[in-house]
Amino acid sequence: MTGGAPERGSGARRDRLGRIAASLPGPLQTLARLAFVATRVTRGPRSFVNYVRLARIRRHEGSDGRVVRIRLRELDGRPMAIRPSTSDVDTIWGTFAGRYHRPPAEALDRDLRLIWDLGANIGLTMADLAVRHPRAQVVGLEMDPENAALARENTAPWSDRCEVIEAAAWPSDGQLGYVQLVGATSGHHVTAVSPEDDPGLATADAISPYSLLALCGPDAVVDYAKVDIEGAESALLRDNAGWAHRVRTMTVEVHAPYTVADCEHDLGELGFDTRVDPRHWACVIGVRPATDAPT
Repeated sequence: MTGGAPERGSGARRDRLGRIAASLPGPLQTLARLAFVATRVTRGPRSFVNYVRLARIRRHEGSDGRVVRIRLRELDGRPMAIRPSTSDVDTIWGTFAGRYHRPPAEALDRDLRLIWDLGANIGLTMADLAVRHPRAQVVGLEMDPENAALARENTAPWSDRCEVIEAAAWPSDGQLGYVQLVGATSGHHVTAVSPEDDPGLATADAISPYSLLALCGPDAVVDYAKVDIEGAESALLRDNAGWAHRVRTMTVEVHAPYTVADCEHDLGELGFDTRVDPRHWACVIGVRPATDAPT
């Protein structure tokens, strides 16, 4: 798919189907989900079987460097590298069933040229955005080295337009500590504890949105930013260092103790109109009014 049209109709149909599926007994819900994966997510019987095998692993203990390749329909059937015994398989479901990383309808009124993926994980959302918006440059930040390496591999078919930067999104440049969760590869999160005080913490470079804008070009305007940074969103949105006015639209996934109401307030302070994303109860959409949009 090489997008451009808002998903209003298809999104409503998916919501109705989701409500119907949720009303079914447990075993039927499982069958409905598998049917969806077979017909809408994976491509080919081998990829479907690989997905099912990975999804049935209940205790994620880490992959020890192993990967399984699964062909995904909405990525033109290209094989993506997924680690067994990790939350990578859940990332497939969130990306291609949930789809709440995609831009809101307002962003699709124009031809997207620059997209940020803050919290790119293993690159599936970057790849999907690149496929759907073939004229866009997609810049992803991912602080975990193993995730970032996999993101580069998974976005390699679009490497002329996709760039993965191994760094955390943070209000200021520097270095910080983060909690690296074995198996829960989508849950790594920054912490206020200093790495000097806790040698068990992993460390990552940090880059501010302002510095990221400078890397994208002196006149760069971000058409859409997806923000899923496992709790660091509150610090990012409450410390505006002159970058937010150059972002047209964004979707922020909220993590406790930060709340949806907090996020709507902070985005409002930055000049965005806000609403809760109907695709996910913990995501907030921010749209800069046309009278205040960057040019």
